[in-house]
Amino acid sequence: MPYAVVTVGAVLAGLWISNIVYDLEVPHHISRKIGHAAGGLAFFISVVLFSSAFWPMVLSGMFAVLLLGARLVKKPTFRGVGRTGVNRGVYSEVWFAAVAVPVFGVAWLWLDRPMVALAALLFMAWGDCLTGITRSQVYHREVKGPWGSVAMLAVCLAISWAFIQPFWIGAAAAAVAVGAEWAFGECGVMKWGDDNWAVPLSSLGVMLGLLALTGNL
Repeated sequence: MPYAVVTVGAVLAGLWISNIVYDLEVPHHISRKIGHAAGGLAFFISVVLFSSAFWPMVLSGMFAVLLLGARLVKKPTFRGVGRTGVNRGVYSEVWFAAVAVPVFGVAWLWLDRPMVALAALLFMAWGDCLTGITRSQVYHREVKGPWGSVAMLAVCLAISWAFIQPFWIGAAAAAVAVGAEWAFGECGVMKWGDDNWAVPLSSLGVMLGLLALTGNL
């Protein structure tokens, strides 16, 4: 229970701060990155504190339901991370929490590779966080640009170095994560998807596939 309280507290703090920042008229594509960072911290805390994937999966599912309910019933509740305007009808903040359930379930609960699950989720949470901030500072608007992808790749490579062995497998997954963000992210070429599920699922598939092929799984 104390671990659950710490994890939930990290997420709620991020949601609260993102609302405050948004209310201060900071652009939405910046305010929601606070939620990204806090979510990544919660994923990291979960892997460090919990001995099983069960509770992290439950908590992720609960937050997905909470965010979906807020979106459907009262959009301004989590306005800092939710898309309160007309924005292709995607539910990015919901996918952010929901995708952790299959990622934790497959990599941690089934295959007992919690660090692989963590890396895939942090590619999205922290890697995509920095790419958005970088693009806003360089281009001063929410638009695709190479410098954002360079920043994301640097973060994802650092995550791979910290959590994935051999490193080259994590590096390959990092490159795929950047490609998925470019294709499925806001302003991306794929209009039917969302990078909040595409980044972790694609990078997880690459890591698990390469680990299996090299006999490291």
